[in-house]
Amino acid sequence: MRQPFQVLVIPFIKTEANYQFGVLHRTDADVWQFVAGGGEDEDEEAISETAKRESIEELNLGVKVKMYSLDSHATIPNFHFSFNKPYVVPEYCFAIDLTSCSYQVTLSLEHSELRWVSYESAVQLLEWDSNKTALYELNERLKNNDMKAI
Repeated sequence: MRQPFQVLVIPFIKTEANYQFGVLHRTDADVWQFVAGGGEDEDEEAISETAKRESIEELNLGVKVKMYSLDSHATIPNFHFSFNKPYVVPEYCFAIDLTSCSYQVTLSLEHSELRWVSYESAVQLLEWDSNKTALYELNERLKNNDMKAI
C-alpha cells in the first residue's frame, strides 16, 4: 500500500551558462518526471528524510548532496496509487544540487533514462503539472539566489 504522503525531488546542476534539470523517464510508463516516492509520517523531519531516501534509491547516490526545500505543494488523486483512501495524497517538493556528482548518478530500475535539460525543455518533457509548478519555483529561486537549504 502507498504511504500517506508523496515527495518530489528535482535534481539540478549548474553549468557555465545556466542550470540544467534532471528529468527521468519511467520504466513502467512513457512518462517523464522528477524523483518521486512515498513516506509514512508527515512531520517536517520525516518528509525531508523521505526526500533524501528517495533520491538515494532512485539515483543511487553514494555521496552527500545539498538538498533544498521548496514552497510548492500539490495533492495527487488516489487513482494514481493502489488504494481507495485517502482520496488525495499531499506532495512536498525539494531540490538537490548534483553539480559536483552528476557523473556518479546510476538509475534504479524504476527509470530507464536521465536527461539533463534546460528549464524550457523540462517543461515540455514533464507529464505532471505538479512537477512543472515545482520546477518553475526552483528556476526562479536559482535565478534570484534564493535557495532554502535543509
